[in-house]
Amino acid sequence: MAAGFVGFEFTWRKDVFSDAPQAGSAEKFGTLGINFRVRKAANEEEWTATMAALSREIPIGATGEEGA
Repeated sequence: MAAGFVGFEFTWRKDVFSDAPQAGSAEKFGTLGINFRVRKAANEEEWTATMAALSREIPIGATGEEGA
């Protein structure tokens, strides 16, 4: 089993750099402060089920870019 983390979620996000001296740089790149939560899979079956739910087949050559 890889790292085996499941249940990823953002619990908080905010523009924490708005009052900083270099706030323009942070804003330019869309920088946010975040907190997140995950947990270790209880067993191999939970990990496999989570990965299966996240997986999807992508057609060969599909790039999502116009004209590709």
